[in-house]
Amino acid sequence: MTNEQAVLQAEAEIEKLKQAYMAHLEPIVIKIHERGERPSLQDLLTCQKLGTKYFNFIENFVGNSGLLGAHANGKWVTGFAETCHSVLMAFVVHVNFLRSYSDKLAGALEPPDTAAYANMQRMTKEYLPKYQWKQIESLFKDNSLPIAGFEYAGANDLNEIPKWQLITGLVIGALFALLILLLAIFIPSPTPTQFFVFRGVFSVSLAAVAAIIPGLLNVESRFQKFSIRATGAIAVFIIVWLLNPPALIGS
Repeated sequence: MTNEQAVLQAEAEIEKLKQAYMAHLEPIVIKIHERGERPSLQDLLTCQKLGTKYFNFIENFVGNSGLLGAHANGKWVTGFAETCHSVLMAFVVHVNFLRSYSDKLAGALEPPDTAAYANMQRMTKEYLPKYQWKQIESLFKDNSLPIAGFEYAGANDLNEIPKWQLITGLVIGALFALLILLLAIFIPSPTPTQFFVFRGVFSVSLAAVAAIIPGLLNVESRFQKFSIRATGAIAVFIIVWLLNPPALIGS
């Protein structure tokens, strides 16, 4: 199954859980408003169970959606953030409905965990306008519900470079560096054109090697009226390319 198929399957499951929750809740609402009857304990327990299953599934899906690559699609992630916004609103209604019958539920009504639905909260905060997620945050505060996702953004994703890419870069960089070293030995006085090519290839080879070395290197320079800012391997390339050691020695 591809990541796209997994996302579609999860969305279908979300809709299925939502319909099951709403199908159970509808007759309870009719019983309350049209007949003036209080829901039974079984009604409330089933409502709590179906609601928790629905909300928890969406929360877990938000946590996994990044692994499935769904966040790469800007329209999808914005639309799903809007869905999370609606789901969080529904969660507040769900909790308050159960709280209104706390006397009947007694010890069966447990308060949400301190980090409950933090993934959905982070999703709305990251992809929706500030006034929208602030509205939900205020609503959760007013109803004494956890707001960990609004307060803590979470750690940034780590972009791990594949090992094959590191090895390839190291081998290519080392081979080109060795080639330039041999050329420097056999051609001690290159022409300006040869020196230009040698320096360019040498810059690329050192940058390829530097790409696998941990750490960060920042370079900022002005060259021929252009401002240059570079980081990491590109910074190594800029240093080697812009500096001309033989010319510096000769001066």
